[in-house]
Amino acid sequence: MATPLQQSTRASTTAGINALQSAHQGIQRCKNDVDTTAGNLAVAYSANSADGREFQNLLTQWDGQAQIILNKLQGLIDRLNLTLQTHGSTQSNITDMIRTSSGAADSAYNQLT
Repeated sequence: MATPLQQSTRASTTAGINALQSAHQGIQRCKNDVDTTAGNLAVAYSANSADGREFQNLLTQWDGQAQIILNKLQGLIDRLNLTLQTHGSTQSNITDMIRTSSGAADSAYNQLT
């Protein structure tokens, strides 16, 4: 019975990784679009004008916030990948211990009979 539960946990973790990667890619795409648009608008807005400076400040602030979000998402992705690796290793170790215990139990039974 433990195998379906473990498979479900693995599938859920993988689904979480995929969702976070999709979100990361979407934010990165938006960030790139804003960077491109900012470059185009920088020509139209003079950096010496008040509205030009405010516009640049807004874009700089947004870029910093977007980067923080991207970094946090990447951290979550990395942690879930580590969880997935650890899960696989733990599952393998448990299977080995069960096989070893089963062999020891069979050996003890055979010695008694």
